[in-house]
Amino acid sequence: MAEVVPPDWAALYQKHRHTMYRVAYRLLRGTGREVEAEDVVSTAIVSLMQTPPSGVKNWEAVLVTAVKRRSVDLLRSAAHRRAGPELKPEHDAPDQTDMADEVAELVDRQHRGAVLWDKLTLLDGRHRKVVWDLVALGRARDEVAEELGVTPGRVSQMRNAALRVLRDALIEEGVES
Repeated sequence: MAEVVPPDWAALYQKHRHTMYRVAYRLLRGTGREVEAEDVVSTAIVSLMQTPPSGVKNWEAVLVTAVKRRSVDLLRSAAHRRAGPELKPEHDAPDQTDMADEVAELVDRQHRGAVLWDKLTLLDGRHRKVVWDLVALGRARDEVAEELGVTPGRVSQMRNAALRVLRDALIEEGVES
């Protein structure tokens, strides 16, 4: 069995590098990844060096095909698909606003929401449904009334009574609205 002699990779690279680079650049053009054309060529060469093909009659075709495949792999990669547009220098500056007040307000709102969620257990099932449907889901009073089999006026009374119970429980808990 004849021993397979690896090709002279340096000579192949020198001979076909411009063609490989043009192919990679053409495929990456317009995607914001043109600067990676040289990396694609290098990766393709290294990959071929690690597992050299046998019986090659046209090395230029093999090299160009490898570069095309690496370029397509790069464009199909999750990192490329999820990457947003490049930030401009004016967008890359740190924001000088103090967010402490906004964060504190958000934490307070979440705390109030958690306490309110716990206090819903103070209501019976019908009152809880009325408050949830009208206030949280924003459903129409007439829809809720029809669903419960009561008048729209009764739904308003139930909502007001339930909100009073919840407000009193929150005040007793020390949570301000």
